[in-house]
Amino acid sequence: MIVHTLIYRFPPEAGEDKVRSFFDGLHEITVESGLVSAFGWRPHVRFPIDEHAKGMTATHIAQFSCRDGATLRKFSEMPAVHEFIAKWRAELNYEAAYANHEEMLPPGGGKVNTMFHTEHTVTVEAPADVVFAVLADIEGYADLFPPTRESTLLEESETHQIARLVVDVSGQVQSWVTRRDIDREHRVIAYRQLENAPMIEFMGGEWRALPLDEGRTQLVITHDFAARPTEAVPSREKATELLRAAVDRNSDADLDAVRKESERRAQAVGSPA
Repeated sequence: MIVHTLIYRFPPEAGEDKVRSFFDGLHEITVESGLVSAFGWRPHVRFPIDEHAKGMTATHIAQFSCRDGATLRKFSEMPAVHEFIAKWRAELNYEAAYANHEEMLPPGGGKVNTMFHTEHTVTVEAPADVVFAVLADIEGYADLFPPTRESTLLEESETHQIARLVVDVSGQVQSWVTRRDIDREHRVIAYRQLENAPMIEFMGGEWRALPLDEGRTQLVITHDFAARPTEAVPSREKATELLRAAVDRNSDADLDAVRKESERRAQAVGSPA
C-alpha cells in the first residue's frame, strides 16, 4: 500500500464553503477512479507556535492510498485529475505540497473515524455589530452560557484569542483550551480546540453574524467534529452518538443565549434615557 499525503494552504478569502466543495470534488474523483482505496481530509490543527513558523504552514491536509506505486501513478496521470487541479487553482489560488510514502503507522482497531459537520442558525432582532460584540466577549461566556463555569483569556490580539474554558458537560466538569481567529470585517469567529475535551478527537467551526438589515441578524454556528472513545465510553460509535446529540442540543441553547443577550443590549441602547 502506498499513501499520497497532500498539504494545502488556502487563502483566508477562499471561505469554508468553497474549501469544502474542493474536498468534496477531490473525494468524488478518487472514488470514481476505482484506483483509490481510501480518502480523507482534515483541517490543520493550529498551535500558537505556527504564527512564527518558517515555510508553509498548512490550513488543511488530505491523504489517499493506492494498492501500489503504479496504481498511484495511473491515477495522477488521469486527465480529470489535471482538469480538477487547474480549475481549483485558478479559483482558490491555493498552495500545495505532497509526499508519496509507504504506510508508517499500524492500522487502528475498529472503524475509520468520521468527521461530522453541523450548522445551526437563528434570527436575532438586533444589529450585526451588537451580536458580534456578544460573540467576541469570551470572558463574559460564564455569564452568557449557564454550563460555562469559567472562561479565562490566555492570549489575545485584534485577530485572535486563546482561552481556557471550564464547562459542565452533562454533569461532568470538563476543561479545554480553544483558539478563536477573529474576522471583524466580516463578523466571523473561527474556533478550534487546541487541547481537546474528553471524547473529542477534533472540534472546530465558526460563529457568523450575518446582517439581514440594519436591525436584524442571521446568527449561525457551525461545528466540524470527530469523537473518540474514552474509558467511560469505550465504543467509538456510542461516543459519536453522544457527541452529535450534545452538539445539536448545545448549539440550540447557545444560539438562544446569544440571541437573548443581543436583543437585550439592542433594546437597552434604543430605550430613552
